[in-house]
Amino acid sequence: MIINLGSRLIRGVRHQSVVVKKGVSGRSTSTLLNFSAIGCSIKNHSKLKEITTSVTQPALQVSPMDSLQMSSEEPEDHSDLFSGAMPKEEIGALRFLKEHPEFDGRGVIIAILDTGVDPGAAGLQYTSQGKPKVLDVIDCTGSGDVDMSSVVKADADGFIEGASGRKLKLHTDWTNPSGEWRVGIKHVYQLFSRGLVDRVKSERRKQWDEQQRVAVAQAVADLAGLEGKSDMKASGDAAKLKAELESRLSYLKEAAKSYEDFGPLIDCVVWHDGHCWRAALDTSELHTLALGSKKAGGNGGTGALSEFTPLTDFKAERKYSTFSFLDSCNFAVNIYGNGAVLSIVVDAGAHGTHVAGITAAHFEEDTGMNGIAPGAQIISCKIGDTRLGSMETGTGLTRAMIAVLSHKCDLINMSYGEPTSTPNSGRYAGPALSTVGAPGGTSAGLYGIGAYVSPQLAEAGHSVRESSGAGRQYTWSSRGPSPDGHVGVAFSAPGGAIAPVPQWTLQKRQLMNGTSMSSPNACGGIALILSGLKQQQQLQLENGATETAMDKSLPVKLRRALEATCLPLGGGAPDAVLTYGRGLIQIDSAFEYMQRCKEAESLGIRYDIAVSPSGGSSSKGLPPPRGVYLRQAHETRQPVSYSVTVTPLLHQDVANEARLSVEDRLVLEPATPEWVSCPASLLLHHSGRGFEVNIDATRLPNGLHYSEIMAYDATAKWRGPLFRVPITVIKPVKVPQQLEAVEASVSFLPAAPALPNLSMGPLHFNPGTEHRQFMEVPEGASWAEITLTAGNHDTPKIFLLRATQLQPHLSYKRTESSRQATLSAGSEFIWTLPVVPGCTVEVTLAQFWSSLGSSSLSATIEFHGVVADGAGGSGEPGVGMTLDGSAGTKRFVVKAPLRNEKVKPEAKLSALQWGLRPFETSLSSFSTSRDTLPEGRVLYRLILSYKLNVAEAGKHLVSLPSINKHVYDGALEAQMTMIYDSHKRLIQVGDVYPEYTQLKKGDYTVRLMLRHDSQDMLDKLTNLPLVVRRRLESAVQLPVYTSKREAMSGGAPMSSEFLLRRGDSQALFLGPLPDDKVPKDASLGRTLVGKLTLGQLHNGSGAAPAGLSLVFIAPPAKASSDKNASVASQSSPEGGADKADSSGTEGVKNPAEEALNTALRDAKIKFLKDMKLGGKGPEADQNQAVYDAILSELKSAYPKHLPLLQEHLKKMDSLESSQRNTVAGLTAVILASDEVISSVDKQEIACVLAIKCPEDTPEAKKAKKDNEERRSALVDALQRKCIALLELEQVSMAPVDDSPPVDMPAIAVDANEDKQQGLADGSLVGGSDATAGTAGIHAHVVQQGKEDEFKVAFTQLREWVDTATDVQYALLHAKAELKAKRFVCSLQAIDKGLSEDSVKSNHKELQELKMQVLTTLGWDHLKRAEEEAMHVKFPKAFQPF
Repeated sequence: MIINLGSRLIRGVRHQSVVVKKGVSGRSTSTLLNFSAIGCSIKNHSKLKEITTSVTQPALQVSPMDSLQMSSEEPEDHSDLFSGAMPKEEIGALRFLKEHPEFDGRGVIIAILDTGVDPGAAGLQYTSQGKPKVLDVIDCTGSGDVDMSSVVKADADGFIEGASGRKLKLHTDWTNPSGEWRVGIKHVYQLFSRGLVDRVKSERRKQWDEQQRVAVAQAVADLAGLEGKSDMKASGDAAKLKAELESRLSYLKEAAKSYEDFGPLIDCVVWHDGHCWRAALDTSELHTLALGSKKAGGNGGTGALSEFTPLTDFKAERKYSTFSFLDSCNFAVNIYGNGAVLSIVVDAGAHGTHVAGITAAHFEEDTGMNGIAPGAQIISCKIGDTRLGSMETGTGLTRAMIAVLSHKCDLINMSYGEPTSTPNSGRYAGPALSTVGAPGGTSAGLYGIGAYVSPQLAEAGHSVRESSGAGRQYTWSSRGPSPDGHVGVAFSAPGGAIAPVPQWTLQKRQLMNGTSMSSPNACGGIALILSGLKQQQQLQLENGATETAMDKSLPVKLRRALEATCLPLGGGAPDAVLTYGRGLIQIDSAFEYMQRCKEAESLGIRYDIAVSPSGGSSSKGLPPPRGVYLRQAHETRQPVSYSVTVTPLLHQDVANEARLSVEDRLVLEPATPEWVSCPASLLLHHSGRGFEVNIDATRLPNGLHYSEIMAYDATAKWRGPLFRVPITVIKPVKVPQQLEAVEASVSFLPAAPALPNLSMGPLHFNPGTEHRQFMEVPEGASWAEITLTAGNHDTPKIFLLRATQLQPHLSYKRTESSRQATLSAGSEFIWTLPVVPGCTVEVTLAQFWSSLGSSSLSATIEFHGVVADGAGGSGEPGVGMTLDGSAGTKRFVVKAPLRNEKVKPEAKLSALQWGLRPFETSLSSFSTSRDTLPEGRVLYRLILSYKLNVAEAGKHLVSLPSINKHVYDGALEAQMTMIYDSHKRLIQVGDVYPEYTQLKKGDYTVRLMLRHDSQDMLDKLTNLPLVVRRRLESAVQLPVYTSKREAMSGGAPMSSEFLLRRGDSQALFLGPLPDDKVPKDASLGRTLVGKLTLGQLHNGSGAAPAGLSLVFIAPPAKASSDKNASVASQSSPEGGADKADSSGTEGVKNPAEEALNTALRDAKIKFLKDMKLGGKGPEADQNQAVYDAILSELKSAYPKHLPLLQEHLKKMDSLESSQRNTVAGLTAVILASDEVISSVDKQEIACVLAIKCPEDTPEAKKAKKDNEERRSALVDALQRKCIALLELEQVSMAPVDDSPPVDMPAIAVDANEDKQQGLADGSLVGGSDATAGTAGIHAHVVQQGKEDEFKVAFTQLREWVDTATDVQYALLHAKAELKAKRFVCSLQAIDKGLSEDSVKSNHKELQELKMQVLTTLGWDHLKRAEEEAMHVKFPKAFQPF
């Protein structure tokens, strides 16, 4: 199988523009289907990174004479000059194809698990035999899924209503026997990659600006035209109209600054034509702004649904389409679940197409730019989720492997991977060592491919100005061994190429480099070998040979052939195998090896290696190590022995006779017998055997040492090692230590032995040179300071700096520190990093491979440490302090164990954290073909929903610490989170690597999806807690004191540093945190988290990078300071007038009786509040009768009781829309509002609340509180009344006859009047365009009384609140301004309401009103943008996972 390793990519490299992207395999299989080896070509690296460089050519200027001379000559052949840009010679592919031109990959199917492949990309149309190159295009992530569960019927004119609400015309030739059309919608920007979104937004903005300029010009003309109208100058309304026109011009200019492109919406239609499911898309919104172009998109010039050529599953007809000329983006479709799900397949980036091009591109006119295997065919499996920026998901990996088996693929290339904490485990089985990622560098059944750059690739591909004369590994290519001792890198291949990219990039080919590129290079080479083997077998069959069963052991034989024939690289360097693997693959030699080994390799045995310490066991809960890896200092202080168990593995379908025949006579040879010893021979049977290995590293010098035990066939040693036991030994320098340097370039400072300092240098570098230093971090150290001083080199040089420490169950990324530095001659660079005491740290300095010229560096490494209470200083979660806010203070002791240190304790709490439990769960199984596992296994999906209330706006992180940060080594198949606001707008999609997102105040729903093939596993997670973390705008400083007395008395906390001498201790006290510093939303049970730093940098200023995690448990909330709160809450406020009526029945003097009556009253009010009104039928009538009776009784007894009147108003205003939004319903709201308004004494409220400094008595405080409640009730009633009056106008004018109403005078309307003036005169709040006409004016006259009432009510409301500035009344104020024909003022109120820092329930209505006003003003380009925003902000349902 084929894989490649984690690429280590560098930003800012000379002449390169860097693009960084983030970036099942179920069980590893060795199945050969029709002589096809199921394999994997995988690249492991952190978040799919590559360095991307556009290929450009300088303009060539020639004179006419030059042109004549040039035209008379034959064009010069430059093919050799550029052939290195698609490297083939390095791996022997050119030699192989020259000898076997027909073995060019034909007959081989390769699965590309990546970001997706553009089926229209150059070189990916046909194979060398003219067969289709791309057999299938699949989106395995679900990012292109469209919910098509909604079914509609066409009307008599052949129109259907799309999911967007638009009318869509069907093509008359489309066949649909059932007459059922499934509809759905998708936002284009959810399909496009980020790069394409940016480009399309840029193009759309240009076209939007053109329309904006037209609107501005019209506004200027309207304003100028007003100045020229003499009749308008005499009018009293001239000033108002001028102000309105000036406001329009100003608003348009501001709109250009705040314009936001939410993207076009695509209407999707799916139907069954009697033979198969088909889909069509309406992309007219993409074409709307591009109509100025003469070129059409993929489906006609307008993108209308009826112009679309229907598509079906790509594999059925191999057809694709293009969204529009604007984007030039190709897509395919697949349909699942009997039409319920439409998958629109769009690549998540150019990476996948580039990888496919390296593997198998075919250019008939330019064979030098062919991929490695131009005759091979490919399957595109998109595992990079567009929603996650192309990050792979477990769902994508599972579906991809299902597709691989379905298509009987021979090879898999997966240029993806992540750091892992547990190698060779889980569901899916740069210059520093142990930086290989999962699955390629850490999984036993896969190939990890290192990235090699040859002189030809450097010159033709990277266009370096001078050749180094020798090939080398790219500086960023990951190195072995894996944490369990496996070598990590299988072999190497060229890691760069100029290859095809998608059409939407607007270029044919592009340079990319990374281990992402070395993997497809190796994959293409192996495809050549498979092609040859398949054709040889076919030739044998044609010559009369008997057809034999497929060889299921071919992957094992292939791997052995590749490893045995690699071109060794790196010479005798100790890190050669860990860097290059077995070397550079040689395709021609590997093919010859397989021909020679046909008999000897008949069984195709794979040998499983398990290593454990003699007398001990491997790490509990982890797979046994596959090699020996001695890295920590204590492991090499005495000889050690290990037990090695070797188990021959055959394919599971092999007959028992084959297992019985296993008897390998093996010769065991250590590569370094001077310090590794083992038995000389091993007779091995199927059940496996063990032997002991002794390693004596005590006499080895400090540094890296690599060895291995090789097992040869005693009868055929020429076959090479059948298996190897890798042994990596690192002997770190003990610091401080006065010893002579191991190498001439390493020496120790002549400082006192007590100081933990170390110097390196001068170290000499050439491009690609690496220097490593391994050190045992002194106990008590918490950080290191490394000072680099550059030598006297001619030009600035780029250096990669890495410090790596390995910790159990943590990926190297969690403890790694890395930098890139550009150093000029004599310059200095200071690098500080946290360290783990007692653990070996590797410091690697490397000159970047393309940074030309020689250089030198000197380095000084100083270890420092300030420890607290014996805790380490790694800063890892869980290593730190916890302070209970209720406890007040916490004592801790700091110590400087290594040297005198500057100490300045700073405790900063940077985030608020709390947990949530799900309120809703849903467990279901999958039934679609893309989720159907082999052997009848069923996949299950658990969806958990959480309610999240955001009280303070800010950056929020939603995480699941128990399962996050595990992809290939996780217990679950997949996880995904989606955050929605209260309108179901999708705010964020999260995965195993959670990220912060900005949330406004309001209510949110978090939906979590978990997948697994075990229902029992998911059942255990139905109550899984979710953690929410809000980043504070400014960190809260937790005070630190030198004594408890100072802490408790509120003295001045520490603010300056002090000197802590070596070995001394100092007691310090943390907290307490003042109440006013605790965030308002830090309720009981929530915690504040942050970091406690202690030491200060010795070289430079500021806090040392080491620190302790800090947790502060929020104390109970501060009790109310109002001593009379209980008194004030004993009774609810009456209206303020006729207080005698509010007491109930006269003559009741007994306090107990009065209390009883009050309790009965309140109980009845609560009963009314809980009653459900509305609906039809006897039960609804009965409920209404009961409600009316109790209300009448209470009103009679308590006519001015404000809570009663308020509840009645709320009840009337919350009826179902079918009842409330009628004349009777709205009239009831108005009447109920009037009852509340008339029940309060406005004069008393004004007088009491006008007093700035009321008396400090219980009575005065109660009076103020009661009147504040009355004012709130009054304002609420006035607001509801105003809204009801406006809506009553709309309801009253709805069905109006064309003729004037009875008893109302007809009003003539000038049909030729200007559109703007006509709208200003005739439209009401409910109008949407100029068609209101005479009917609108008639309704206006009919409702004149109601308009006057609205004016009165709105004026009264504005006496108490400023509706223009308070966003709570934005919608009402906007409607009032629209009613007064002040359109821009209305828009400004709407924008204010929409821009508030919270999500409100009226935002949708504000958005709708804004579109109405924009339509009235004729600003179509602004309206179109708001329509697009409407669908994004207010979707009808949650999006599919």
